[in-house]
Amino acid sequence: MPGPSDPLPDEIEQYLDWLRVQRNRPATTARAYRQDLAKFVAYMRTRPLGDSFCAGVDRAVLRRYQIELAEVLPNPRSRARALVALRRFLAYAYDEGWIAPELSRQVTVPRYVVGDPHPVPTPDVPRLLAALPRADLRDVRDRALVHLLITTGCRISEACALNRGDVRPEGFRVLGKGGKHRTVYCTEEAYAAVEDYLRMRGPDDSDALFISVARADLPHGRAHAANRLTPDGARRALAALRRRLGGDSTVFSVIRRLRSPHVARHTAATTLLEATDGDVRLVQEVLGHATLETLRVYTEITDRRKRAAYQRLGEYLQEVGGR
Repeated sequence: MPGPSDPLPDEIEQYLDWLRVQRNRPATTARAYRQDLAKFVAYMRTRPLGDSFCAGVDRAVLRRYQIELAEVLPNPRSRARALVALRRFLAYAYDEGWIAPELSRQVTVPRYVVGDPHPVPTPDVPRLLAALPRADLRDVRDRALVHLLITTGCRISEACALNRGDVRPEGFRVLGKGGKHRTVYCTEEAYAAVEDYLRMRGPDDSDALFISVARADLPHGRAHAANRLTPDGARRALAALRRRLGGDSTVFSVIRRLRSPHVARHTAATTLLEATDGDVRLVQEVLGHATLETLRVYTEITDRRKRAAYQRLGEYLQEVGGR
């Protein structure tokens, strides 16, 4: 399969350029589409091609590709993302006149059941934030990152794209999916955690808010201009944080639930729903979801917690009445 730096057929390169320029999609979206379309390119290279890449695409090819893709990607969610990218490319190719029939409808995106999120329980959130260490630069960076993710509900890619000075107590803008900006807010404690981190970090050449603290990325103890924490780096940082705190059973019982940066986003959603008595419209705006349907899994979690609380109330009243 073509790698990130390997050339793709000219038609696909034009489509990716169209996404970035005309559609103003962020670089992360174009990169994800490139990875998904590279699978189709690898499949097409096993077949005889015509005068152009699109000339070899027909219904039979698409049908066979979907069958073979299901063998390679049995998870329907992963397969759906790859097929959505292909479907949109085919629609673009038809508009450009590269293919005569409209083939995008020949691509069937599999349905899948979205699994329930597993947020940190709301009563455990203050304990989690209080347990975060602050001994060195790595600790205060991770502490600031966790505070920011849990209180703003940002995606990890949005947090890693922030620069110094972007975070302000009165609210700040982040660039989300689809190239859409939205305003998010953080608590006083989260803002203080960011300020503590920047104070310990000191001046350097990087504009990024969150940087890699690996020794190779800090020559002479200062971050170079290209030093920026990546989403993958943030995931590894949280995994390392859980390992460092694994010796303390009390702390680990809380932080073990923070399995990934996206769990912090789930935690922000459920906590905000509970704090606002289920104001799904507000939570939708904060998280940057396109539809309210996306929040259904969060409202189901909060509803289950409310039902459990009322059940405990009923049991308590029966206990009191029997005395």
